[in-house]
Amino acid sequence: VAEFIACARYGDLEALIALVNAHLGSSPATPAALHPLYISRGTGGNTALHMAAANGELPIITHLLSSLSPSDVNARNDDGSTPLHWAALNGKLDVVEALLTAGADATIKNESGRSPSTVAEQQGHHDVVNRLLKSFDPEEGED
Repeated sequence: VAEFIACARYGDLEALIALVNAHLGSSPATPAALHPLYISRGTGGNTALHMAAANGELPIITHLLSSLSPSDVNARNDDGSTPLHWAALNGKLDVVEALLTAGADATIKNESGRSPSTVAEQQGHHDVVNRLLKSFDPEEGED
């Protein structure tokens, strides 16, 4: 699990796919077969999606999202943060967009009471804040 999450964190799609294939063995690559690996948790309760989102690893995000449900996209780590919180915190606008498209909920607050838009605003990521506001109301966030 730790190696899978590390591949996601550092954007090593080739190694991540090799680990998936090793995990599957001779089983078909169905969402049901992949799901336990894709939602496994590492340090701090983070999934591979949390770590890829934090570092802006869009190819990994795209790969993971192909087998995850909206509830998995909104997985919370030990401090209640979702992958969208991590992407927003680090100003990863392309990842924020991908997560929202996959069903990420921009209204979820972490244990500190902060939403993804709040953490983005605190870091000065105004483009991310504007995109998150648009997820609530398409008229919001326009200049």
